[in-house]
Amino acid sequence: MYVLPSEASEAEFRELLAYWQSKLAPGRLPGRQHIDPTELQPRHLSQLLLLDVVAPAAPKLRRRYRFRVAGTGFSAIAGRDVTGLYYDEIGAPERAMPVIRALDLVVERKAPVYLSGRLSIPSQDYVWVKRLGLPLAQDGDTVDMILAVWIAERRKISDLARSNLDREAGSPQVLERQ
Repeated sequence: MYVLPSEASEAEFRELLAYWQSKLAPGRLPGRQHIDPTELQPRHLSQLLLLDVVAPAAPKLRRRYRFRVAGTGFSAIAGRDVTGLYYDEIGAPERAMPVIRALDLVVERKAPVYLSGRLSIPSQDYVWVKRLGLPLAQDGDTVDMILAVWIAERRKISDLARSNLDREAGSPQVLERQ
């Protein structure tokens, strides 16, 4: 059983992790074929993402992540529908890289990964975003998709601790089994 960090106390994280864990088979990851959107909480659908893991076309290139499904809440923060786009195409590289590193960990560790951090927006505010990525593998082993949920909370820049002004995102946390 995987355990969320204490910072990820929201019901969205607990419920999606429990759902994903209910689809695990001994020694095998669930695949997209095991995920039924009608079994998910309707109130969470606007916060869900489904990303395709796209292998690099050449050895020196990076793995990429394409939005297959992006909830309306994510599209609202992104300012557009991102379906079909790659994660590295929707924002500045310094903002995308912490998330891409977390997604890479989901693929490499074949385990859930949690990430939180600041997302600057064009105002005197910022958005604090918490994310949970869950691996999906059609063959039960090779991660080919990531199911994710994110929660965004708008905050005033004046509320941000001085030491966190430059921190765009924290370090990804691979969830541990208990």
